[in-house]
Amino acid sequence: MDAGYNDITEWKWSDIPAVFGASDKNVRKYQVKTKGDLEKILVNKEFNAPGQMLQFVEVHMDKKDAPKALVMTTEASAKVNAKET
Repeated sequence: MDAGYNDITEWKWSDIPAVFGASDKNVRKYQVKTKGDLEKILVNKEFNAPGQMLQFVEVHMDKKDAPKALVMTTEASAKVNAKET
């Protein structure tokens, strides 16, 4: 997980909809920094009835935030790869 290819470049990710031609008139942007923030968005009436609006959700996560199964799989793969070299 510490390999350089896992590093995500700092960028203004909320500008992505504009890259695809969306304007402030037809896009809603959300930022999620906590599990509570995500839960609030998922039950938000406006979010659940987008109509013709594009919705962009920017999720902020800790670098090593991953499901336990994924962590276990990558650890097992690393052990196998270490034996092969």
